[in-house]
Amino acid sequence: MSNQINLIPKTYSIGDMAEVYGEMRERAESIGYMVDMLWKEINKLPELTDREKIYFQSVTTCLNALEQLSYDNIDKLSSNEERLNEEWEINKKAVAL
Repeated sequence: MSNQINLIPKTYSIGDMAEVYGEMRERAESIGYMVDMLWKEINKLPELTDREKIYFQSVTTCLNALEQLSYDNIDKLSSNEERLNEEWEINKKAVAL
């Protein structure tokens, strides 16, 4: 018995790739939602702990960076998904001719 893996190359359509980008965008949006929920909880900490906001600065700095990365990721995924869907529609019309 051989330990080799026979890889058969697969071809994917632009539509397949657009679908993948759509799924990735949905996951990124879920992460964005979770970041929003974390902000709500973090904003309660000073009142709950009787501490100044400065005590939570490292957490808020990290969350700010995570939030920015999330928004950037959603934007990039959305634009790529849109571009691929447009290209897919053009290709479908060209094949139909």
